[in-house]
Amino acid sequence: MSWRGGECKVADRTSAGIFGDIFRMLADDAPLDRDSFARQIWEMSQGYDFHSCQMDADDELVKLGLARRMVNPEHPDDGEVIVYRPKGDAS
Repeated sequence: MSWRGGECKVADRTSAGIFGDIFRMLADDAPLDRDSFARQIWEMSQGYDFHSCQMDADDELVKLGLARRMVNPEHPDDGEVIVYRPKGDAS
């Protein structure tokens, strides 16, 4: 199945609602602050049953400060790993 030349993805009302929320946020008259917008989307994503790695956006999340690369001192043999947590978020 294709959609406008692309691969059609399985979706439900939840994913449709997410896109609706994003478009409402973009249509708001307030100036768009990329970091604030990213943080809002991050917070929305936390209410869903998937792991952050499934977004396949590690580099982008790191760039936006929503994840970071580090070596876990308890498991240094694992090398560098991605920690999915915004800067300043202690949880």
